[in-house]
Amino acid sequence: MIIEEISIKNFKSFGNSEQTLKINKEKGELILLMGSNGNGKSSLISSFDFSLFGKCKGNKKKWATLGHLPNRINGGDMSVKIKFKSGDNEVEVSRGISPNFLRLLENGMENERAGKANLDEKIEKYVGMDIETFKSFISLSINDFKNFISLSNEEKQILLDKLFNLEVINILNGILKDLNKTNKLQLTKFDSEISTLNESIESIKRSIQKAIEQEKKNIQLEIDEIKKLMDSKKEEYQSLKEKVEKIKGKELELKSEIDREKEKFITLNGEIRTVQKEIDLYNSGKCPTCGTNFDDDHYHNLKDLLLDKKSKIEGIKVEVESSISNIRERVSKLEVIKESTNTSFNDLNYLLKNYKSQIDKLNLQKGNEIGTSINISEFENSIKELEAKKEISKESESICRDKELYYKELTKIFGEDGVRRTIISGIIKPINHFINENISKMSLPFKVELDETFTANIKQFGSPIEHDSLSTGEAKLLNLSILTAYLKLIRTKRTINVLFLDEVFSSIDIENIEKILVLLKSFATEYKINIFVVHHALMNEELFDRIIKIEKNIFTEINELKS
Repeated sequence: MIIEEISIKNFKSFGNSEQTLKINKEKGELILLMGSNGNGKSSLISSFDFSLFGKCKGNKKKWATLGHLPNRINGGDMSVKIKFKSGDNEVEVSRGISPNFLRLLENGMENERAGKANLDEKIEKYVGMDIETFKSFISLSINDFKNFISLSNEEKQILLDKLFNLEVINILNGILKDLNKTNKLQLTKFDSEISTLNESIESIKRSIQKAIEQEKKNIQLEIDEIKKLMDSKKEEYQSLKEKVEKIKGKELELKSEIDREKEKFITLNGEIRTVQKEIDLYNSGKCPTCGTNFDDDHYHNLKDLLLDKKSKIEGIKVEVESSISNIRERVSKLEVIKESTNTSFNDLNYLLKNYKSQIDKLNLQKGNEIGTSINISEFENSIKELEAKKEISKESESICRDKELYYKELTKIFGEDGVRRTIISGIIKPINHFINENISKMSLPFKVELDETFTANIKQFGSPIEHDSLSTGEAKLLNLSILTAYLKLIRTKRTINVLFLDEVFSSIDIENIEKILVLLKSFATEYKINIFVVHHALMNEELFDRIIKIEKNIFTEINELKS
């Protein structure tokens, strides 16, 4: 990225009269940017940030409220325009507030197709870096670096992160820590959910088991109650059964009696018919066969005997008929008793069989593994729902476990022994080369070598020396040698032709100031960088290619004293 010029109007301390700062795009120059505190040097540097990214830092290094950027006297019509070259593209960005606008010209043609967000994205692509990286590339306060060799490891790390834009690793590491923390909380949550669901499932299962046991107990009580009822009917059943058997025996006995009487009746009827035939023969008067006459006394006596016999047999027959009638009456009475007894016995037998059937059903129900009550079905449905929830939680837990492993690997990558160490290992050697090259250019009698922790090992005439043994001026020159080495390394990776250095010469004598300026001049020429040395007063003009004075009489003005 090669910046050509920047024009400023009503930005912070700048007024209505547009001020333009032109920058050499062909070669590097050493430029003195002078002016008293409050004249607008910081506003000039901030205008680069606003023009390209639409924001800039305010007090306390926080992002400034955009509404506070227009000059507070004029109150509006603020604009900043910057021209630069990115690759083969000539780019011009104009940005303003009150009214708000953003224009992008690419090779002289205005980009009217994209919205503001898309324009910002395209501008950042042309710049090739985000605002934080851009700020670290174009502006550096030497006060941040003034005693590098005596800084603690933690302080060095903060400074190096800023110089080499390693803060992104810290940001990623911070994001990773937050993700890991969130993931652990999620994992704890899912573990707790699974544990709670397991406890709930087990509790329901225990409730089911208790319900089943209670159900079986209730069934057994019901069985026992039915058995008691059955036992209470045993005597009645036995009595009725015996009575039925007795009735059956009595039926057989009466049947046998009536059969015997009927046989007697039949026999007597036969005897009566036989006797009657004989009487009828005697009544005929003579024998039909031989013709004997029956009128004599002998035959009359025989006839009388037969009549007497018939009368006796008929008497016996009457008795037999009476006996048969009596037996039939007894049979009728027995039938009534039998019907009543059989009805009672059958009813009782049906009742007992029904009891037995109920007991069989209850025993079958009791033998089942799970009861059939509606409550248990509801419990089972609850278990299914909880199991489904548990599966979801287990899947989520598994994802969290995978993330945990993934984050663990990323932690190694973004940790001190990961990508940071790899980057540092790659820059130590060229930095040490640039440091000693700078020391040589300033004719200092030292050799400095940084180890992987960026601790400076200093030697003078081949012998190690302690940092505390250096004078203030020597320490300042060595620190500046190290800083310039860093800047050289950075500029080998990305090209921006502007660098603002602030507070360079505080506590430095005139002789050493000239050494520093020789080093910076060499750096500017070699890397084609326009180095703006920010200072409060005029210095030796011969060492600078340009001298620019920032003056303020109500509004800030840019005046070039030497070009």
